[in-house]
Amino acid sequence: MHFMTMRVLSGLAFVPGVLSAALSPIPIDSRSLSDIYAAAQKENGVLRVVHGGDEKNQADDLFNAFSTKFPNIKVNHSVELSKYLDGRINQAFLQNELYADMAILQTLQDYDAWEEKGVLLNYKPPSFDKIWPSLTNPNGAYLPIFAASFGPFVFNSSVVSAGDIPKSYADILDPKWKGKIVLTYPNDDDAVLYLFKLIVQEYGWEWLDQLLYQDVQWVRGTATPAEIMLRNTSKTISFTTYPPAEGWISVAPVSDPYMSWTQTSAIFKDTNLPETAKLLQAFLISEEFQVSRGAPSVRKDVGNSTIWDAKNTDYVTFHQFMEDRDIVEQWRFVFEDKIGTAQGLNPLIDDIF
Repeated sequence: MHFMTMRVLSGLAFVPGVLSAALSPIPIDSRSLSDIYAAAQKENGVLRVVHGGDEKNQADDLFNAFSTKFPNIKVNHSVELSKYLDGRINQAFLQNELYADMAILQTLQDYDAWEEKGVLLNYKPPSFDKIWPSLTNPNGAYLPIFAASFGPFVFNSSVVSAGDIPKSYADILDPKWKGKIVLTYPNDDDAVLYLFKLIVQEYGWEWLDQLLYQDVQWVRGTATPAEIMLRNTSKTISFTTYPPAEGWISVAPVSDPYMSWTQTSAIFKDTNLPETAKLLQAFLISEEFQVSRGAPSVRKDVGNSTIWDAKNTDYVTFHQFMEDRDIVEQWRFVFEDKIGTAQGLNPLIDDIF
């Protein structure tokens, strides 16, 4: 399917989302954050939150901001790959146990499955009506909290000149990049997998065959390429990571499609700390937190740009891709056959550097 067609389909996703939200019987919480904070302080216990990621400190800024604003709330958060966290959550359900009170994950298909099983708490925090409707559940079973992308080229602006910046994924095949590229295995991360699927659909399998001649350093984890480039000046570019420090730039391809999604949060219905969980959920979509993250925001009223400004990416189709697990696995195994099984240290467990 051509990417422009996918954009049309994703645009249509707005319509049922709006209608469902209008018909939803779940009211929007009319309390202020201060009121919810007061209610949360009457509960006893530590809120357990799991956050998808591939670096142990990846969610520290989020939870430090929350704890600074609400110092009387106790939160224990842990970071692990989303694909492992959902397994632990589901295993606990099979044992009639609760692994966490809240989950903030990349595995978007889990939220639909959990809603269908009735294990999520339907909650519409204040400002729920400010969220883009196509990104969230109309009953508040899950919410988008921040936008993310893979595909923009990441490099050190003091090392890569403006004239050398790739404008397309075809440009990365130029011999001048041989031995300088660091990429995450697409068969080890579904978001990177979807990015590679989009590129192959644009350029064909010949693109991947030529990429394999570029002496790419393949690694586990999406933060790993940035860490490697920080420490090894011979490695200068990636498109499966984020800028690691000041002076590092992220530039999207001019017209090639790339992937985007919204990291999503949900509260499990059996939590013993419902008001505390609601406080965190409300904080995550508050104007204060959304502004601190910078544009694009999951809210319609935050920032000078919106998540829909880019012409060659959207935030809906990754969710659709993730729901069809047969298709996901088919793509995963094709890439694994061509590139090989994911090798190397686990960035969450091993001391890579």
